Amino acid sequence: MVNRSIRMNLNLPGILMVLFLISAPFSSYLAQTSRSSQISGMFGNLRKASNDDERSILHNELKVLVRETLAGFDSLESLSGLFEQWPAGIATAGRGDELVTVISWNSERQNRTQDYSAFVIYGVDESEPFQNFKWTELIHDRNEDPKDESRSYRVDDWPGAIYYDLILTHDGKTPIYTLLGWEGGNAQITRKIMETMIISNDLIRIGVPYLNRPEGIRKRHVLEYSDELQATLKYEPDNNRIVLDRLAPSDPSLAGATAFYGPTMDYDAYVWKGGKWEFSSNISVRNSKDKERNRPYNASGN
Repeated sequence: MVNRSIRMNLNLPGILMVLFLISAPFSSYLAQTSRSSQISGMFGNLRKASNDDERSILHNELKVLVRETLAGFDSLESLSGLFEQWPAGIATAGRGDELVTVISWNSERQNRTQDYSAFVIYGVDESEPFQNFKWTELIHDRNEDPKDESRSYRVDDWPGAIYYDLILTHDGKTPIYTLLGWEGGNAQITRKIMETMIISNDLIRIGVPYLNRPEGIRKRHVLEYSDELQATLKYEPDNNRIVLDRLAPSDPSLAGATAFYGPTMDYDAYVWKGGKWEFSSNISVRNSKDKERNRPYNASGN
């Protein structure tokens, strides 16, 4: 587990934990606290792993522990407290039967490539007094190309990412979930990823054709840039848009070599209109507080 991992707080209402503490048996609370401590401890061990073999063992043990945790809790009230302290990627959107939470994490190998795990929690049954839920594990396939913007993925061939935001929109009555994620790439490049997700009849599909770009419909959008830099990919709820950096090489002669790409201080966006994310170029973004990026990456003198 590396320090470059992204963490987001669970966006479930805080009152759920209060209600759980009041109504749940004390033994269940102790079990929850114990499991939360176990997970935190295992993340600590994963961060301190000294080699790839040890890291792989701990990563797989953490997957087993999360599976047991999800299988052992029967309500969102109990899970809300457990995942409030989740130390890696977590993102939530929706409410009622459209509520979805995605938890994810990575471990970084010595060659700076990544292994990922994730679980999608969904299918809340509001008719039950304790709101039962369903969950599915995403299986990382290292053979998949995370740069491919035309692919759709099943849960067993997922290319991997740590998700830090989840946006819910609708195509008619169909819920469309959009994931924003970080992908550590390798020692030279890092990626930010935007990809859509649908859940139908307990089947999860990641990468569905809802991104309308000038060159046609795409299923994902991938920013790939220098590992030494940062790039913006964020949702602005007030403007109902996803803002992203426009990237360029530090020198025109390096076009195509994404290890030398970085932000230009120009921005594009996706705006949800008519059941699609419509691409919009050259948008205005207030960035006056961003002291670390006060000039373009490819400006003279960089």
